[in-house]
Amino acid sequence: MNPIWNVEAITRISTAAFTCAATPTLVGLASVQWIKSVRRELPPWRNGMGLASMVIVCALWLFQATRWLLLSVNREMTAPYGDWREYELFLPAFFLYPALPLAFALKRSARFLMIAAWVTVQLFYGTFWYT
Repeated sequence: MNPIWNVEAITRISTAAFTCAATPTLVGLASVQWIKSVRRELPPWRNGMGLASMVIVCALWLFQATRWLLLSVNREMTAPYGDWREYELFLPAFFLYPALPLAFALKRSARFLMIAAWVTVQLFYGTFWYT
């Protein structure tokens, strides 16, 4: 058996694959529910907060999926002016954590779908954090 493929590695990769697929699906379903039923009955400021939550979760998912793709082809997200890992450490603190209270501005199923998308993107970020 390959020593690289231990239980921890298999768990991390399977969790990352599941959450990578689940996050855009949940955000897409939440946006469809928001457009079809919730958007008309919410005030503009609540619509803006819900939309901001969707955009934040999608942007962070895209950043992490790009990082995961680059790591899978043995590339690092480095730039001439510095390493992108420092951005990865601060992005959840400044953007992902505020996305949860913003998701509470939605109503009914759109709210629960965005909270589930927030949890999956949190798990997607957490799969490659090492303690």
